[in-house]
Amino acid sequence: MKKNLTQEEILLNKQTSLEKMKYKRDNMSFIFALLGLVFNVLYFFALYKNNGNFYYSWKMGISVLYNLLFMLFTFYSAQEVKGYHRNFGILLFLLGVGQIVRMFVYPKQALAAEALEPKAYTLLIIYLSISAAFLIAGGIVSVIKSTILKNYVKKESQKEVV
Repeated sequence: MKKNLTQEEILLNKQTSLEKMKYKRDNMSFIFALLGLVFNVLYFFALYKNNGNFYYSWKMGISVLYNLLFMLFTFYSAQEVKGYHRNFGILLFLLGVGQIVRMFVYPKQALAAEALEPKAYTLLIIYLSISAAFLIAGGIVSVIKSTILKNYVKKESQKEVV
């Protein structure tokens, strides 16, 4: 049997949920960020396994350095979004956009130089797309939840002052 909730009960449930946010971690954003990181690692392994020695030059060094920094910033952001730090949600979003941009750089160059087979290229694009989707979703969820919590805490502190 469904119980029809009154307006007061709905508001109380909403306030209870907001109050719980102050003490619970943002695990959804955290998990999305880690999944984005996992798919980047899969991309990293697939790229260097299938590139036909195309990157054994200064480009490989830049690519490896970028991947290491990307993984460092992604993991650090994943840790910080658990605590509703909004700026790190924005950073996750930007890292996801960066994954989309990466699709048009190294994999495309390797395909054009015939250092990658079309099947390997497709796999790399899939990994980057999934990584980007998780990072962008994690960033959006984090920004929304942190904004909701920030506004709630601000509203509650104004009530205490009055």
